[in-house]
Amino acid sequence: MTELIYNKTNMIPEDNELFIKNARIIDPAQGIDTRDDILIRNGTIRSIGKTDTGGNFPVERDIKESNSADKNVTGNKNTKPLAVLKGKTVIIDADGLIACPSFFDMHVHLREPGNEEEEDIESGINAAAHGGFSSLCCMPNTEPPIDNEYLVKYIINRSKEFDFEVYPVAAMTKKLEGTEMTDFGLLKENGAIALSDDGRCVQEPKLMYEIMKYASYFDIPLILHEEDYSFSKSGLMHEGYFSSKLGLDGISSLSEILMIQRDIEFAKRTKAKVHFTHISAMESVRLIKMAKEDGLPVTCDVTPHHLVFDDSSLEKYDATFKINPPLRSSRDRQALEEGIRNGIIDIIASDHAPHLEAEKNTTVKSAANGVTGLETMFACAFTKLCRDSRLGIDRLINILSVKPRKILGINPPSIKQGEKAEITLFDPESWRIIDDGFFNSKSKNSAFKGQKLYGMVCATVNGKKVRINN
Repeated sequence: MTELIYNKTNMIPEDNELFIKNARIIDPAQGIDTRDDILIRNGTIRSIGKTDTGGNFPVERDIKESNSADKNVTGNKNTKPLAVLKGKTVIIDADGLIACPSFFDMHVHLREPGNEEEEDIESGINAAAHGGFSSLCCMPNTEPPIDNEYLVKYIINRSKEFDFEVYPVAAMTKKLEGTEMTDFGLLKENGAIALSDDGRCVQEPKLMYEIMKYASYFDIPLILHEEDYSFSKSGLMHEGYFSSKLGLDGISSLSEILMIQRDIEFAKRTKAKVHFTHISAMESVRLIKMAKEDGLPVTCDVTPHHLVFDDSSLEKYDATFKINPPLRSSRDRQALEEGIRNGIIDIIASDHAPHLEAEKNTTVKSAANGVTGLETMFACAFTKLCRDSRLGIDRLINILSVKPRKILGINPPSIKQGEKAEITLFDPESWRIIDDGFFNSKSKNSAFKGQKLYGMVCATVNGKKVRINN
């Protein structure tokens, strides 16, 4: 028995099979929480159940906190390799690990085309696989913006080079200028999964109303960044105690609230499918709750950083935490967490926003907005919601895997015989203090550097592609 050494693409050869042994399988779509073996051949799940394939090879584990002074400290110390090769069978000993349907990120900035030095499709896919994702949506605010069928096709064809499903979200307005609608029908026909001007908000009410009418006609979801510029212009952080203390221009939560109010009313009249992305304010949660109670087709997401941090994070003028929408008060943060727990907030999305070091390592006024999130999203959510707040693991998996796909009309993966293998393996007891060496993304502007996160992703299976994390 020899240790398997993966090539750069982490692909198992065609004539090999993958055997995941003794995993705890949690599949919310099937209501399954059991311990079993999974046999995968040619990217398809061939059987689930105890089998002699691969033999018996217990892997000793000593998962405990390290006293090492090294900053790359980790709480996952395996005495044997996670994956081994026996004949033509790749064997993953999953004793102590959880196997679940792989995750889906509905809000990712891949920067290609135009800003490939920050991120490109290949590096973004590598970061996604590292974080346990087998598919994602990319947002349209590239250079040039994804506002025509040719760029939609470009994104799809580029992602196929890496056998990874990237769903393009196309622009609602040409050049993201908020003045003229794009061709919704043509964009959808060529593969756009949704429409958004993310990073920008359509200010003209009549145009937004027309956008919703056409989106309803073409049955395509809208992903809305809600921001009234009259309340956010020149603002650098949430308007409150800390903005006054630091002498920084504030952004009132009214900037978000007023636009959500407006667009809920438009959704009521047009029946458009509206998804409010990266909501940040307590009042936004209340408004969306009321809209859902009225039976409107509205959904929403929150980012990991808005769940964990508040505006006090900027107290030392750390531009890492300059984000749009801004980190708001502790009361807002608590309302967002409660919104996840009670189901008003449907999903978590990373808003993965890679930037160069020079764009973030500067003054708060000069810094770019945004942080990365693909690689830390699951561990952050697991640590905050499951370990600290006792949310059920099955609920978190549902939030990260099943619900985002359903919002977009995509069939979620399931761990059952005959299905494509889209499986994430994670260790609920392992932890790591996040540092620059953790990331596969080209950019390291993470809000979670220095944070101790539990629930490290050990492997991501995406059809014939298998990524084993160190």
